[in-house]
Amino acid sequence: MSAIAHSLKYRQLHSDFAIEIEDRIDELLADPEAIEQIRQLWQTSPLIIFRRQSLEEEEQVRFTQMFGRCESANRKDIQSPYRDEIIYFSTLRYADGRFVGGFAGGDDVDWHSDQTFKVRPATGAMLYGVEVPKGGGDIYWANQYGAWDRLPADVKKLVDGRTGTYRYAKRMAIMNTLELKDKDSPQAREMAKLPDAFHPVVLTHPVTGRKALYADPTTLVAIEGLSEADNARVLPILFEAGGSPELVYRHKVHNGDLMMWDNGCTMHRRDEMQLDQPRLMKRTTFRLSADAHCVPH
Repeated sequence: MSAIAHSLKYRQLHSDFAIEIEDRIDELLADPEAIEQIRQLWQTSPLIIFRRQSLEEEEQVRFTQMFGRCESANRKDIQSPYRDEIIYFSTLRYADGRFVGGFAGGDDVDWHSDQTFKVRPATGAMLYGVEVPKGGGDIYWANQYGAWDRLPADVKKLVDGRTGTYRYAKRMAIMNTLELKDKDSPQAREMAKLPDAFHPVVLTHPVTGRKALYADPTTLVAIEGLSEADNARVLPILFEAGGSPELVYRHKVHNGDLMMWDNGCTMHRRDEMQLDQPRLMKRTTFRLSADAHCVPH
């Protein structure tokens, strides 16, 4: 057990990559010093877990805003009816038969980073488990600092400093192979028309100087300046490194868990889950400062 302030306690879950902070979020909201210490911890530990919290949506938004500008959801069909900044993922339905938010059940989900297909991704994310299934649905995060370290020297030299092309249509094609009930919604079809986004394939943390691989296998289609043959050879190497088992923290989510991560230096996925068990998750996304985080420009 470690303590960096009289009230803030944390422990490592997976090296310095993933940590658990044991304090209650409703108390942290009134403690600016503790929030600043969490900011400092987050620079080296991009995945933070807060277990068994009891949060109103207003509190989740307030906590999110302590770390970056919280964005309103683009997709109104999965947005909270109470807070524009929160979106729902669930297996539940409203009385009229509509899913409560985006469908969040069935098959497992591939490794990915959120919003890589956007020109300006909001790389900060918080996910709050309101109702969590007892069977399946475990969430995994992979350390992309470690992924960069694992790359062969010749591949590092080839990709460092280069720009990747990230395409939502690739993710949509993957979604079409899964039982995702909202993939054919008007909003999802409109997102499939998004233009390509261009980001560095390797991000450098502005404070620690550590490099992180930014190679989302669900959206990255090519690396600028590489031949078609080199892309065909190198991309699978990047994708394999990104999901290396030794870099992964597996979390069994319980009701009340809040998970906070930095998409600039992590990827995540979840297991298949049983559809006869209810699930309701609430997510916020927020823009991190380029002065303190790996932010793709």
